[in-house]
Amino acid sequence: MDRIEHDHSQSQNRHRILQAVRLHGPLARVDLGSIVGLSPASVSSITGELMRDGLIREVPGGDGGRSRGRPKVMIELTPTAACMIAVKLSINRIEVTLGDFAGGIGKVTVRPLNTLELSGDDLIAVLGDMIATCIGSIPADFGPLTGIGLAVQGLVHKNETLVWSPALSVRQINIAAPLAARFNLPVIAMNDADCIALSIRHRAELQLVENLAVVMLGTGIGMGLVIGGRLHSASSGAGAEFGHTKYQIDGPLCHCGRRGCIESFVGDYALYRDARSMLDLPNTDALHPSEEQMQALVDLARSGHPVATSLFQQAGRALGYGLSNLIALIGPDLVLITGSGVRGYDQMEAEMRRSLDEALVDTLLAQTEIRPYPWTADLTIRGIVLQVLDGGRAN
Repeated sequence: MDRIEHDHSQSQNRHRILQAVRLHGPLARVDLGSIVGLSPASVSSITGELMRDGLIREVPGGDGGRSRGRPKVMIELTPTAACMIAVKLSINRIEVTLGDFAGGIGKVTVRPLNTLELSGDDLIAVLGDMIATCIGSIPADFGPLTGIGLAVQGLVHKNETLVWSPALSVRQINIAAPLAARFNLPVIAMNDADCIALSIRHRAELQLVENLAVVMLGTGIGMGLVIGGRLHSASSGAGAEFGHTKYQIDGPLCHCGRRGCIESFVGDYALYRDARSMLDLPNTDALHPSEEQMQALVDLARSGHPVATSLFQQAGRALGYGLSNLIALIGPDLVLITGSGVRGYDQMEAEMRRSLDEALVDTLLAQTEIRPYPWTADLTIRGIVLQVLDGGRAN
């Protein structure tokens, strides 16, 4: 029994060191020991094992010549030690890429298609074929393929069953088990906003934020919620469907089939739909306006165009009242607003703040910081890569 406990403890410590290096690296061993709370002897022993296994490597350190003596030897993860496949499923679009052991992301293959026309079997076949193509392109010097991760727009039950997605007309599809059987690999599926929240919280400066809400603006409106340092996810798969909370009961039609959801005011498709009803704008995929079309709408608002300005102000009001409910119920320490739709945040913010002031007493509002988070890379794919590398742990 003691031997089993020792082996389990050793495995946990290896995992902690790998995660610390992935988060903070490159690191000197002495700094690594402080982060994970292990003695220098334990750190030296475990990092020695990890180096022999090819999972970490030494790299030159140094402090730019500011101190005497030999520069520190740093350690970092070996990117080619292992790899995984990351898939992103959203409205009319499937993306697949290779993630490396250090959390890096390779070239993304994009397949546009009418996802609403796919049956469950069609979806599994398309996903499987794209994954197979990606596997076939893995460089020869990469280590073993350890798993597959699916970031999905919609509700996901127990990391395997797609309960509902605005991208699909079919419901209750186990998307993990068939792919696991085909490729003989672990497969996990997660809500895309949860992936974004995990990706953002992986940043070193946010590790101490215990209660964090990450609101994703884009084609749809999602939220990842970290409570007590752990990702919140209800057993139903409907962990934090912020975009489908109500703002106006008899409001515009939402992707979910109901009216008046926050998403029906703030989502890209909603903003462009309403703008096109009043302005001479180019036709587009009704469910997925392009980045260029959305940026043009933002630019119109910034130029003072009254229609575009009023639409972003209305979106800001809906967003503000939604956040007021979140703060009153949960009281997060920090709310980060991100996603591709953050491009228009500056046009929403004033009305969002005004709505928050109207809806909340000062003491409630003062406990939560709200700020935008730049969308300079696809944090959805990054999040699912990190989740697979972490062995499916949601924290």
